Amino acid sequence: MAMRLLLPLLASGAALSAQAGPATAAEEPVIRSVTLRPGTPVVGPAGSLRLVIDVVARGAAGPDAVAVRVEPGTPPAGGTVLRPEPLPPTVQQWGTPIPAHAVFSRPAVPRTLAVRRTGGGRRTQAARVAAVPAAPAVPAVPAVPAAPATEAGGGWETWRFLPDKQLNRWYPAGPWMVIATVRGAGGASATGYARFELKRATRFSSIEAVREGRDVKVTGVLNRVDPQGYLDYAPFPGQPVEILHREEGRESWTTAASATTDRQGRFTRRMPGAARGGGGDWRIRYTGTSGHAPRLSVIHPTGGR
Repeated sequence: MAMRLLLPLLASGAALSAQAGPATAAEEPVIRSVTLRPGTPVVGPAGSLRLVIDVVARGAAGPDAVAVRVEPGTPPAGGTVLRPEPLPPTVQQWGTPIPAHAVFSRPAVPRTLAVRRTGGGRRTQAARVAAVPAAPAVPAVPAVPAAPATEAGGGWETWRFLPDKQLNRWYPAGPWMVIATVRGAGGASATGYARFELKRATRFSSIEAVREGRDVKVTGVLNRVDPQGYLDYAPFPGQPVEILHREEGRESWTTAASATTDRQGRFTRRMPGAARGGGGDWRIRYTGTSGHAPRLSVIHPTGGR
């Protein structure tokens, strides 16, 4: 996809500027793709995450003819689930990188949503939006639409949306969806969906790999962002972890064993005969769930007692 950008995207979230060709009355609205960045949002205990959503469509009639909603859940049966598409180099280098964990306090309740749009002169209007319910049950994240950027053929336009609300730990983890709607001339419309998973961060602590005779005992704790909100991180019970081993002088890692965390998030595993040859290095891998991010620990050399 070759997209012509006439103005850079500002870090403040200002709209892209482009010349969008008007849709003909006979052209039916079509959505080709919905691309979300980051593709798998991960929120930490004290951070927030801003989404950028690009909708590639044609047949849109008017500057407000494309809209998106972002909310928890999965697309309905029979809904058109759209895949993201690779972004061209001119788009991959847009603006300032999205911070994974920016400074953030408990979400405020928005009363108005400033909508900036371009095309035929730049205008600003305030649109009334519903108040966000108390965390963590948030039904939707409002979005601020940007003007479309027109491709060099085919009539496709890329509409960029910058959601005003940023995701954080107070939103429900698990499956989410982007609902994109395009309205064309004569009242025709098209709707497409994109799926993603909002994940809470995980981390390891207290990892040790200690020689005990000819064996090596590996212990540690798996933590997750506290779902109750009382702590930054809390123990993550009942989760499978993989224990990876690398022999001294080698570069490749092998899965030496697996373990399951107990009620306190702890895991312990003894590796018979692993202390021979110095014991090598160890690290722990957690593959994650639909609501929790995967994690790979730092490298821990075998220690002695």
